[in-house]
Amino acid sequence: MRTLVLGLGNTILSDDGVGIHVANHIQQKCFQCDVKEASAAGFRVIDEIIGYDKLILIDSVKTGKAEFGTLHHFDRQEFQNTLHHSSPHDISLFEAFEIMKKENCKLPAEIEIYGIEVKDTFTFSERCTPKIEAKIPNLVKTIIEQQNLK
Repeated sequence: MRTLVLGLGNTILSDDGVGIHVANHIQQKCFQCDVKEASAAGFRVIDEIIGYDKLILIDSVKTGKAEFGTLHHFDRQEFQNTLHHSSPHDISLFEAFEIMKKENCKLPAEIEIYGIEVKDTFTFSERCTPKIEAKIPNLVKTIIEQQNLK
């Protein structure tokens, strides 16, 4: 099974880069999966996903319902409808999936979505806030264990 860990975010906007930071740490520990990062979604990342059997998507989220650094495991519908709205100038990743399925592209049959509750996604900084940064090792460990990554 070909597995892709895709970290989403912007690494110059403090906590918004946590998905990429976590994915990069997973890459250092797991050698049987591919790891990529993206600061965009929709059609701009669909080429990165084609050909994989499983996608593990990691991104920052602001639900306002959990402590900063909490790891959420979402189903596709919840992530798409409640948390991740596309720009009016673009389509969402899952809208792109549906279009590509109609074109018979080989897309991942299994999709796991992780969101990390964050505080600050507006401050220009290449580092996450201290509370989020301190949680990264445990977030990495949890995702590796839950997904049986080696």
